[in-house]
Amino acid sequence: MEIAMKSCIEHLSIELWIEIFSYLEAHVLLQAFTNLNHYFDQLIASNYLLFNVHLGKSNRNPLEYSIQPYWPEKILNRIISIQPIIQHKISHIPEFLRWHCTKLIQLKSLTMKLRGREIAHVCSALQQLNSLHYLSIECVPNQILLDSILAIPTLHICRLEFLRPTTSINCYSNNISNIEVLDIKLQDDSYGSIINLLLSHMPKLKRLEYNNYDIYVKNREWIFFKPLFILSQLRTIQAQWSSNYSSSSIFQNLHQNLPVLKCFYLNMNFDFINEDLLNNLIFHWWPIFLKIERINIFIRCQQNLIMITDDMQTNFDTFQSVLLDMNKQYDEFVKTEWTEKSYTTSKVIEISICKFC
Repeated sequence: MEIAMKSCIEHLSIELWIEIFSYLEAHVLLQAFTNLNHYFDQLIASNYLLFNVHLGKSNRNPLEYSIQPYWPEKILNRIISIQPIIQHKISHIPEFLRWHCTKLIQLKSLTMKLRGREIAHVCSALQQLNSLHYLSIECVPNQILLDSILAIPTLHICRLEFLRPTTSINCYSNNISNIEVLDIKLQDDSYGSIINLLLSHMPKLKRLEYNNYDIYVKNREWIFFKPLFILSQLRTIQAQWSSNYSSSSIFQNLHQNLPVLKCFYLNMNFDFINEDLLNNLIFHWWPIFLKIERINIFIRCQQNLIMITDDMQTNFDTFQSVLLDMNKQYDEFVKTEWTEKSYTTSKVIEISICKFC
């Protein structure tokens, strides 16, 4: 019975075994099948078998270390993905790149969390990764790192989670990126320097996800307040952020920068009601909404009751009435809601606009 079972397993097609092995992490695969028999040794040595590697800080996996004897070139040149064992945790990845970056000729996906002292070595390694398609970095950014990211010619998808920078960021760079998808979360981007540096050097960008919802924006600048650049290929933008200030400029300039936008998802939370913003949202931007295929906008703003004058409340009532009229007029493909909630000391206004063709 055992002999027959082994014979059946070994007679599975090579293509099927390659598919099975593709779901296994590299060190698990090597420990389980290396030196098992000649058949599996040949499979593991095949250039068709590519490796996904997880690195951490434990000592249970000998392949987590960067020491060269653990990583023969025949393994390194078939690694396609590197990421930490535990997301958002420090790992051996920067050290691993420092040792082996020139051998990682097929590496397509790289995820890591960096400490400040590791950035310079990682930037040097990024220049050697000629097949990198996806990059995810969590760190405190600096100018060298941002320029290095923009300089990767093969990079198309980039996910960045940045803490507050400790040095100033210059908005100018000599590098033009080929990135098409950018997912970025910023703890603080004083005066929009980071986001403006990135977007003004990504002419091929097709999708942007911007998250600043957990941390309040302290300044009054945001990515599209000024027409610094035009993203002529951007089709989808998904943004969410909180602020103690709501500028009307958001809806004045956004469509100038995004001439071919197809999908627009926006979630904003403000600690101040700006009548000009609401006016632009409802009157100036409505023709733009009709041209965009998919829209999901949610705006929540609040105001101290003492600061709400009779004229201001009259304007709120007008905005609400106009928005509801538009809801009736475009009922087939646009849904709008306006709700007001009054508390002991404040009034909260929530606006929702959805369109799905």
